[in-house]
Amino acid sequence: MRRGRWLVRWLGTGMAILALLTHSWGQATEDWQYEECKLSRPGPPATIVTIDEESPNGTVLVENMQINGRAQDPGRTISLILLDNYDYWVILEPARQRLYLNSTGRILDRDPPNSITTIVVQVQCTNELVGTVILHEVRIVVRDKNDNSPKFQQPRYYVSVNELTPVGTTIFTGFSGNNGATDIDDGPNGHIEYSILYNPSDPVSNNTVRVGNTLSGIILLAERLNYEDKTRYLVLVQASDRAPYPPNRLSATTTLTVDILDGDDLGPMFLPCILVNNTRDCNPLTYRATIPELTEPIKLNPLNVTPPIRAVDMDRNIQPPSDRPGILYYILVGQPNTYREYFSLNQTTAVLRVLKPVSRDLYQRFTLIIKVTAEIKFHLLSLSMWHLLS
Repeated sequence: MRRGRWLVRWLGTGMAILALLTHSWGQATEDWQYEECKLSRPGPPATIVTIDEESPNGTVLVENMQINGRAQDPGRTISLILLDNYDYWVILEPARQRLYLNSTGRILDRDPPNSITTIVVQVQCTNELVGTVILHEVRIVVRDKNDNSPKFQQPRYYVSVNELTPVGTTIFTGFSGNNGATDIDDGPNGHIEYSILYNPSDPVSNNTVRVGNTLSGIILLAERLNYEDKTRYLVLVQASDRAPYPPNRLSATTTLTVDILDGDDLGPMFLPCILVNNTRDCNPLTYRATIPELTEPIKLNPLNVTPPIRAVDMDRNIQPPSDRPGILYYILVGQPNTYREYFSLNQTTAVLRVLKPVSRDLYQRFTLIIKVTAEIKFHLLSLSMWHLLS
């Protein structure tokens, strides 16, 4: 009797354990079914990858989506399709959960006008066991490639500079804004810096100016100018991008034409001017005139001076013409000291006149020093006056 009760009690316990194990196994089986289509990897639900622009067709974007489940027969538990695949840039291989780039007949270009910086698609996973659907976002970031050289917006650039401009002065800011060089690449590949190159067509130009700021490209005067030596410089300016690896940097060049304007830095000169060898100085010049003695001035004036008294400012091209200094003539000194009683000189026309008759018994020669001025500058030359007996 006791043995029967023990057997019944043992059988009941076994049945309870078996029921518990059966429930646990069924629950585990049910949980496993719901794990299909979920990511097997930790981390955020979205998949983010990068790819270089201009990558070839068929480049692997994602090696494996790491989605739980089997996407091929036999034994398929999930099905995968692509959604939001605009312009069909992405190809899905469901069996291997692999994504490829589809660029057949076109180029994945990050730069304008295409400006493709990011491609976003959705991988839809359907759980074939329970019918649930999960969307997995794949974000493909297109990296910039240094595939564009800088381009200057103008074929040539010009600036005019007065020869009296002090060294260190900013003479050109024409590369500022979008008027200089631009590069459609992104990041450092699209940043510009300027430099001046040696120009074999104008060897001294690169010493005459310098770049004051490599990023803005402002140009400063590095040496004193002299209009009389050189009136134009052809400066070769280079614009380079700032790719992180210097050998990969691309560049473009343009010519900055610097025209030198005549400044008021020279005095006047008497004409005709015969230059002293290898200088800008005129040889001494003597004007001559003869007058008969005791002749009334009305019969002599204006005196015939050979060659005619005439001077010009050596800064002949000061612009505008209204800024050019006027020429004024004076008799600075003379011999004998009584010359002022006998002669006068028109300040603006340089016409020489006799004021009263001259007696040869008193004076056989007058020597006058004529001064010509342009504003505050002056130049001296001798003028000798002779009077002869009629």
